[in-house]
Amino acid sequence: MSGASHPSTPQAAYRACIKDAAADGGALMRATLERALEDLPRHAAGLPDVVERNLLLEAVAVLREQRHALAAAFPTALLAEFAQAIAGDRASTLNFDALPLLGDEQLQENVDLMRAAQKLHDLVQRPLSELEAVLGATQLAGASGQRHPLRPEVYVRSLVRLARQSPVSASVRRRWLRHLPPAMGPELARSYAVWAAALQTQCVGATPPVPRAAPAAPADQAIQLTIRELRKLLAGEPPPSLAAAPPETETETETETETGFAHTVPAALQVLHDMRQVDQVLQHLRQRQAAVPGRPADSRALFREALRREAKRPAQVLGLEVVHLMVENLARDVRLLPPVQEAVRDLEPALLRLALEDPRFFSDRMHPARQLLEQVTERSLGWGAVDAPGFREFIDGLQQAVEALLETRATGAQPFEVALDTLREAWSDAQRRGRRGRERAVRALLRAEQRNLLAERIAAQLRERPEARAVPDEALAFLCGPWAQVMAQARLTDESGAEDPGGYAAVVPLLLWSVQPRLAARLGGQEALDEALAAGLASIDHPPADTQRWQAVLRQLRGVAVGLASGMGAALPALAPVPLRSPTWLAPGEANDSGFVPEQVLPFGAAPWEPDTLPPVDLEPGAWVELLAEGAEWARWQLSWASPYGVLFMFTHASGASRSMTRRRLQQMLAEGALRLVSTRAVVDGALDAVAREAWRNSLQHPE
Repeated sequence: MSGASHPSTPQAAYRACIKDAAADGGALMRATLERALEDLPRHAAGLPDVVERNLLLEAVAVLREQRHALAAAFPTALLAEFAQAIAGDRASTLNFDALPLLGDEQLQENVDLMRAAQKLHDLVQRPLSELEAVLGATQLAGASGQRHPLRPEVYVRSLVRLARQSPVSASVRRRWLRHLPPAMGPELARSYAVWAAALQTQCVGATPPVPRAAPAAPADQAIQLTIRELRKLLAGEPPPSLAAAPPETETETETETETGFAHTVPAALQVLHDMRQVDQVLQHLRQRQAAVPGRPADSRALFREALRREAKRPAQVLGLEVVHLMVENLARDVRLLPPVQEAVRDLEPALLRLALEDPRFFSDRMHPARQLLEQVTERSLGWGAVDAPGFREFIDGLQQAVEALLETRATGAQPFEVALDTLREAWSDAQRRGRRGRERAVRALLRAEQRNLLAERIAAQLRERPEARAVPDEALAFLCGPWAQVMAQARLTDESGAEDPGGYAAVVPLLLWSVQPRLAARLGGQEALDEALAAGLASIDHPPADTQRWQAVLRQLRGVAVGLASGMGAALPALAPVPLRSPTWLAPGEANDSGFVPEQVLPFGAAPWEPDTLPPVDLEPGAWVELLAEGAEWARWQLSWASPYGVLFMFTHASGASRSMTRRRLQQMLAEGALRLVSTRAVVDGALDAVAREAWRNSLQHPE
């Protein structure tokens, strides 16, 4: 029926449809997330790229953790995007005129949005066309039924809005936006079909009501921390409701804490009124753990309740909750071996007691307690199994430090500082040996990178010389490989300011002429050239065996050139084996000092590894990996250094040993499955990020 006959019915039905679409957003998102969480792990298992597989699995893990908060927040995001679409706002879409104004990150986000919208559109095209036909026929969407707020692009923009509000990394966000729109397709297609039928029937007469999705389950009322309160805590400010309150008596403070913060922490069941009783609980904790194996969690819960009643200020209450959540996240971190997880749990009472005096110690990276947690957890990643060499000594020292912290009656940061110093002293012998080795390795790698970068520029110049165009490939390989290294080394170490230090550049034309028939006969004897080549290669500590092979190859090439020049031309004889080449070359001493792992070397003329056939490498110092050693045994290594130009990487073992490799070799090992990622970020940072995500989820469930 037309709008003239029933002027309000179509518009009312249209508004109801949009309202229902927003209300059903939670159910839509829940179904989308269920499908994604079921399908994406299988998709990740089939990915050949190890790095991408691990990144996708990380995104799935975070998605599983936040699925309830995302479903609860999606209707609000939908309403916001619906409003913009109805108002005709197209600022968030990609358009040609805006391209020069966008930064790289903004541009990529817009491209990703457009790509995701197109994928979703393709999945819902048929029911969407039916809906748009109804909208167009009833003129509900203006002149064009394709600019309505229910279109797939708006749903994708709602996903983008939701992802940007989430406290997740850019890597996780990108993978959400890549994989969630296709997972939403089947659910959105069904919704389109329902809305099209409802609008069609409501615009022409009475019809059954539009089916509604099941309402969202009520949010959990046991909120422990909200993002606003966490931000206030880190800033050292009281919550807004208490900011203007004057200091009050102990009784008043306790009442205020209970009334103002009852929604932020679990209710305490027992009342302890002074630190003497808290110390008694701490003592009972160790006794009870020894007397009742397997039940330490009960004692820790009792101790938390005791300290909760000792808290006199809201910041103390929140600090206790943050510490508890942080410890729980650390103790559940699968990267930590079980004995380390248990040691972290045992440390909780001492950290909670510290939180009463200094509620923000966890936000100060230089605080001894924070340093203790960071160094212990990071160092523990050096072992992949409890029976690995050195782990027993590590965990014994850690357990002794935890025992000392639990038994001391001293308060504040000093006990943690003493414990950290004691552990560092226990680690010091290996650290000193490792430090000296690392310093020597870094010096060798810095020299090698600098020389290799200069050698690359010299090689490019040599290839452009006119007389280089007609020389045999083997001669050009020598010039652009070992001899470019010789020239680069001479320039880097020269302090005289000579134009051609060592005279090595003057050798280049002689070598080029010596292997060309029309020029070789003019040079006469070659002894001087042989001596110059030998001296130059010796200056970079070139392996003698490789030097002899190159000399043999070059002599054969010169012999052929002279024979051809004298009219005694003959086929090129079988050449002595040419040393295999690697894009980055280290002298034997440099390779030995740094534990260099050479690339898979290729003979001259072989097709090199193409960059797009190798997995990307995005590692920062501090990342942990496992390398497959000879004998098919995996060993744990930490990336301790990356060269300034990103050419070389150095890994360190818990024993203090070093191993280095080029970026390309790192990519090759990833592609071969001989290297796998363990951790790309600090354990404590991840635990605190999880606390922030918990506060964010609580904030969404209980808006303030």
